[in-house]
Amino acid sequence: MAKTTVKDLAADLNLPVETLLSQLKEAGLSQSTPADELSEADKDRFLTSLQVARGSSNAGRSKITLTKREKSVITQNGGGSSHAVQVEVRRKRVLVKNPDVVNKAREEAKKAMEEQKEKARRLAEEAAARAKEEAERKAKEEAERAAKLKAEQEKAKAEEAARRQKAEAERSIEKAKAEAEAAARAAKEAKEAAVKVEADRDAARRAAEAEARAIREMMSAPKKVLTAKKPAQEEKPQEQKKVHKNSVKKENKGTKNNAKNADNWGDENQKRRTLKTRGGDNSSEESSGWKNDRRNKRGNKHQNQNNKGQGGRPQTPAVQEPVVKDIEVPETITVADLAMKMSVKAIEVIKQMMKLGQMVTINQMLDQETAMIVVEEMGHRAIAAKPEDPEAFLAEEEAKALANYPKEPRPPVVTIMGHVDHGKTSLLDYIRRTRVAAGEAGGITQHIGAYHVETPRGIITFLDTPGHEAFTAMRARGAQVTDIVILVVAADDGVMPQTKEAIAHAKAGNVPLVVAINKIDKPEANPDRVKQELVANEVIPEDYGGDVPFVCVSAKSGQGIDELLENVLLQAEILELKAVKEGPAKGVVIESRLDRGKGAVASVLVQAGTLKRGDIVLAGATFGRVRAMVDENGKSVQSAGPSIPVEIQGLSDVPQAGDELIVVSEERKARELANYRQGKYRDVKLARQVNDKLGGLFGQNPEGQKTLSLVIKSDVQGSQEALVHALTKLSTDEVKVSVVHAAVGGISESDINLAIASNAVVLGFNVRADALARKLAENNGIDIRYYNIIYDAVDDVKAAMSGMLAPERRENHVGLVEIRQVIRVPKVGAVAGCMVLEGVVRRNSHARLLRNNVIIWTGEINSLRRFKDDVKEVKAGAECGISLKGNDDIQVDDKLEIFEVEEVARTI
Repeated sequence: MAKTTVKDLAADLNLPVETLLSQLKEAGLSQSTPADELSEADKDRFLTSLQVARGSSNAGRSKITLTKREKSVITQNGGGSSHAVQVEVRRKRVLVKNPDVVNKAREEAKKAMEEQKEKARRLAEEAAARAKEEAERKAKEEAERAAKLKAEQEKAKAEEAARRQKAEAERSIEKAKAEAEAAARAAKEAKEAAVKVEADRDAARRAAEAEARAIREMMSAPKKVLTAKKPAQEEKPQEQKKVHKNSVKKENKGTKNNAKNADNWGDENQKRRTLKTRGGDNSSEESSGWKNDRRNKRGNKHQNQNNKGQGGRPQTPAVQEPVVKDIEVPETITVADLAMKMSVKAIEVIKQMMKLGQMVTINQMLDQETAMIVVEEMGHRAIAAKPEDPEAFLAEEEAKALANYPKEPRPPVVTIMGHVDHGKTSLLDYIRRTRVAAGEAGGITQHIGAYHVETPRGIITFLDTPGHEAFTAMRARGAQVTDIVILVVAADDGVMPQTKEAIAHAKAGNVPLVVAINKIDKPEANPDRVKQELVANEVIPEDYGGDVPFVCVSAKSGQGIDELLENVLLQAEILELKAVKEGPAKGVVIESRLDRGKGAVASVLVQAGTLKRGDIVLAGATFGRVRAMVDENGKSVQSAGPSIPVEIQGLSDVPQAGDELIVVSEERKARELANYRQGKYRDVKLARQVNDKLGGLFGQNPEGQKTLSLVIKSDVQGSQEALVHALTKLSTDEVKVSVVHAAVGGISESDINLAIASNAVVLGFNVRADALARKLAENNGIDIRYYNIIYDAVDDVKAAMSGMLAPERRENHVGLVEIRQVIRVPKVGAVAGCMVLEGVVRRNSHARLLRNNVIIWTGEINSLRRFKDDVKEVKAGAECGISLKGNDDIQVDDKLEIFEVEEVARTI
């Protein structure tokens, strides 16, 4: 059956499609487009609707008259001619409506209309029910989603609480462990002290007993031995000679008297030794001085002579109490000077140092701590002497100069910290509108960069610190000179180890934090997770009731940068930062390097006063006149005020990063202070080096430990410190990294000579060797390595250390052999006739002899034969003959466990 569409029906009825659609709509049909189909029922319903509509409009008519006209032609023939006659027949038919049919049609139409209304009502009710069900379903889903979200949040809160409880428990456990260890150490020290006190008491008791015994024996000695025959002093030597000669003769005869006198002589010597040791571990010379002791001996000698001349018994010399002195110990002191301060011989100090486990010479330099320990051990009171610091007057002069000027508001110094590759330099790059990160090696900052930025809201000085773990000292230095710390955390990475370290530096310096959550434009960014991780590290955002502002930023698009600067300036207003703008400048060295054309160059952050060209400055152990001064963009400037970073030239040497810079009025004072500091630093360094060497001599370094010696040269001071710290931290119990020399500047010929003498490897960080140094290194086989990223240097040194490790020996089980017969062969020994039970036996394998599953012998296989032929291996299920190297104690039913030793290279 062909399908009829609305369009086809409109063509059949010769009606416009729009009119037909409107009529269909009035009839209650659902067709709304020309392409909709019409069924036969729809057609009947549409026809009924039309009939009802038109019948209602013609309700007054009761009959219908139908008129029909028909025309025809009749041909009539007559008279030889024909003519046509037209005939018109008119028919009229009157149709009268049957009331029953009409009523029936009306009832059917009415019924159809009611059915249509009922159907429309049902459709409406069904639509309403469906809408209600849909709304209820959506509400239920929304409620389930909300419940699920709430459950997840509660679960996250519970996990966070559990994690906090776990962390607190771990901290409490660690604290308890630390307390237990401290208690154990205290108990051990108390035990050692008790043992020492007991030993001292026993020594004192034995000394007192020996002294009493010596006194008793001396008092009971015969008078004729101790009484002089002549009172004259000049005859005493002859008398003593006679007494001695007589005592020798009598001793040779074996008499009891002279044996007793010999005992008295020994007791007298014992008494003298006892008197020397009454001051604890020290001798009497240590407590009262060797000169006084000699004078006392001479006085006692004359007194005894006088007593003898008077005919009396010689008097016992009075025991002198040890003299306790207050010894002032400077920062460094030689062994000779320390002995002179205590009025003892230098050999006594050397003995005491040997007791403490250190071998020193008379001209050895000791640091203050070691010298104070020696003084305390020798029974005196050690007092740390106040250093005769010529810098005292300099501090007073500086304070007076700055007191004459008022303090004014200064720009804040902001340090950007965070983990490596979290976007610190890129963030500063967007603020400065330059390309800083593109110039760094590998896109990673290797130095501290200082910049000041003029924003519409004011001037801000930024310090950009490296994020790698090797730059801990540089980050700490940045935290010490800063006012505010911006902690940059990547939204797609979260809190990392260097992030936690930066938080620790900021808290240690009591510096306020502003957290910048970077990279929020990435699809995988999750700022909420970053907040939760920072809360776990005790960084509470303001949203959670804390005091740390959190700002979501993007270093690529610039989103949130304005808000970040507003928070920084708000923190600066709260801190009320002020400094003296006039007067002599005071600052800190951020970074320093040695330039071939410019000499020593230092990056300085001015903290107070104004630094000008031509000023005489003192920076650590270096001094000089400021010959040139440039800003971070390389432009020459004449002066720099507080919180402004500049780069100065004209220093005598490269200062240490972190040294204080002060403007001095006279060049002579600056030179004297610099020389004083150099001498002090040199003495302290020498004392520490000596202690380190002595510690190595007395077993602090494990026996058999290998050493990898390095000579490090870098472009700036900060990178040198970071590199030395990172490489020395690689040391293990088997391989130690020893930095022979580390300095700033290019690799010179003297560095190669030092490497030749110490058999070291030369590392150059952003520096190169000159022609003479390269030629000398090639001739002597010295390895020179160049780096510009610290990761590569650390990895190469770690690989070199791994090559120095002894390989690990592993045993691999190969097979099992049972001895079934023992054959004794002359000049060869015992040969075992064996059956290979499992695995394989090779000629170069090792073997263990098992008897009743007990290892009797372990060694190597001497020979392996099958029948009369030497073979390389025998597999399971075959018989063979085996002789063992150096062992003939074999029996039937013994078993041989065959294994091979494999050497595996180790790594750090």
